[in-house]
Amino acid sequence: MTRLTIDGKPSDVPRARRWVVRTCRQCGTCEVDTDLAELLTSEVVGNAVRHGQGPVRLDVECRSGTVRISVTDAGSDAPLPRHVDYDATSGRGLALLQALAHTWGHTPTPPPDHGKSVWFELRAD
Repeated sequence: MTRLTIDGKPSDVPRARRWVVRTCRQCGTCEVDTDLAELLTSEVVGNAVRHGQGPVRLDVECRSGTVRISVTDAGSDAPLPRHVDYDATSGRGLALLQALAHTWGHTPTPPPDHGKSVWFELRAD
């Protein structure tokens, strides 16, 4: 597993995306769609920055044929998919996870830390 911790500022989102793409490319155990990994990372990290509390921790775990990307923040609110209007400019992140990731979910962070991890898995092409 490889880890990156960021402050949780909006300017950290591009750094997180680049780091995930680089980490996925260096992973020798599977070949996932790095464009998809970048998109979904952007959505999940963006949500952590907007709705959670920093710092934000990213973990990438490569297993045979699968990459699991976890984003952990100190906010305790569970992510809830919502319906958004056609012309809305935000609010589609979890819908994208549901549609494009092989699987995804969230888990509370155990004490003494408080918060949650939102994770998703991508399978090799």
